[in-house]
Amino acid sequence: VKMADKRELRLVLASPGDVQAERAALVAVVEELNHGLCRGHEVWLDLVRWDMDGAPGFHPDGPQGRLDPVLRIAEGGLLIGIFWKHFGTPTHGVQSGTEHEFLTAYQAWKKQGRPQIMVYFNQRPPALNTAAEAEQLRQMLDFRERFPQEGLAWSYRGKVDFERQVRQHLSHFIVREVPKVASTTKPASRTSRRRTRTA
Repeated sequence: VKMADKRELRLVLASPGDVQAERAALVAVVEELNHGLCRGHEVWLDLVRWDMDGAPGFHPDGPQGRLDPVLRIAEGGLLIGIFWKHFGTPTHGVQSGTEHEFLTAYQAWKKQGRPQIMVYFNQRPPALNTAAEAEQLRQMLDFRERFPQEGLAWSYRGKVDFERQVRQHLSHFIVREVPKVASTTKPASRTSRRRTRTA
């Protein structure tokens, strides 16, 4: 199968800034799968991240308004959310940009059955040094308690455990779910392939 004939599946990453190790691990796993399992299933995972695919600028709705057209969450096949001890900066009437991105995916899923949503919570005990950090953790825990009843979130302990689990879950997703979203995907472009490798 030629690369140009493969279906592109947008995978949007939503996370605060305290899970950089997990973000890097996800990039590595996506790269590994694109050059392995995905080849046999005629699909290409196009990983989209605000910090790699966005650009500085102004928007009447603030930073998130600048990023939403880039992320195009409702058009994606999958959103992965990662949380630990931070929740982020308030935006769009919610407590963080990550929450906004999750809710955008959730509302789209309720209307059209996609994107699928995988959310991970790091169970490694955090070291909190300030009241602001404690408040961030409280907001994250509150979000977890309000997690939609239709969803199944996943726990992990640290970067190595996350990498192992997300590799397994994405592999299962490619095998079991990709055929269901085939009609909503498009052939992978050279641009998207370069971005995934260098993100």
